[in-house]
Amino acid sequence: MEPDLTVVGAGVTGLTAAIEAAERGRRVVVAEAHSQPGGRARSLSGPFRANAGPHAIYVDGPWWAWLESRGLTPPIVEAPRHANLVRAGGQLGPWPAELSAAIAALPAEAAADEPFRLWLLRHLSTSSAEAIVGLSFIATFDHDPGRLSAAFARECLRRALSGGARYVVGGWSTLAGLLADRAVSIGVQIRTGTRAAALPTGQTILATSLATARQLTGDRSLTWPSARVATFDLGLRADTGPGWFRVMDTDDRIYAARYSVADHTLAPPGHELIQIAAACSPRERKADAECRVHRLLDQSWPGWRAAVRWQRSCLRTNCTGAIDLPGTTWRDRPAIGRSNTLAVATDQSAAPGLLAEAGITAAQLAVQQLSAGPQ
Repeated sequence: MEPDLTVVGAGVTGLTAAIEAAERGRRVVVAEAHSQPGGRARSLSGPFRANAGPHAIYVDGPWWAWLESRGLTPPIVEAPRHANLVRAGGQLGPWPAELSAAIAALPAEAAADEPFRLWLLRHLSTSSAEAIVGLSFIATFDHDPGRLSAAFARECLRRALSGGARYVVGGWSTLAGLLADRAVSIGVQIRTGTRAAALPTGQTILATSLATARQLTGDRSLTWPSARVATFDLGLRADTGPGWFRVMDTDDRIYAARYSVADHTLAPPGHELIQIAAACSPRERKADAECRVHRLLDQSWPGWRAAVRWQRSCLRTNCTGAIDLPGTTWRDRPAIGRSNTLAVATDQSAAPGLLAEAGITAAQLAVQQLSAGPQ
């Protein structure tokens, strides 16, 4: 029997779309190129269960409410309190009270047509403004958030500091498994190891990267800026571990977290898993980013090199969500509905939300648009 709808991509975006469509009575097939569903929401099987893509899930957003209404919320843990270090102006220390005061002094909203740095400088000193620009890397992954739309960066900063971030116990594969099981239980067919070489016939949702959607459709308008980031994952002996849970380097745009402190299942007994993201400028090499990361670790975790038992690294491009430049908002990103039979749902599509939340919202909107039929 032919499907009513084909979803290309079994990441959290594609699985959300498949569940939404199946709940509306559609016959859905999901084509996934990898051997398992999950997309970027995958974790290694062990012994160090590092996440391949997302790390935190936000429980203050609409997708969490969507999961709750279906009994799909995964087990989660909060970040340890009072265990943060900040590097600003070359100095490493506890979260500075003056940084909290500077953020609290900012207006709640900013203009979309003004660069974030210029907006900050109208309200704060240069040092405070630059510290906040560096801190905003955590929510944007951009090498210079100060160049982004003030409205976009201000909202990202607000969400990142809202306290809604949680960590999925066992890694994001836990959540991907819950979504895949629910999809199959309501009739969705998930065909793994199936790479789409061409655009499927019939109604289709491309829940892929924007670059893959552009390749499959030949539509050159499917483009939007994203960030470039180097990631480094380390498995280390725990006996030499420092007292911090995470380090936020506002100077060099680096975020490091010992995720096994929040979730002990991510590393073998007596070991820790630390995952690190470092912003890369357009032409920076991964090796140069690695040198910056090593300098930060030397300062924050003396002796870490001798404790390393496992490591991996990767340079990632166009897979950290959309970034909006001055004069643009999420409404200017590539439209979700491309025709009466095609929708494109990516985290760079025209949908609101922080990072991957935009793709999930796009998936829900895609199902609604295709279900409505010709307009």
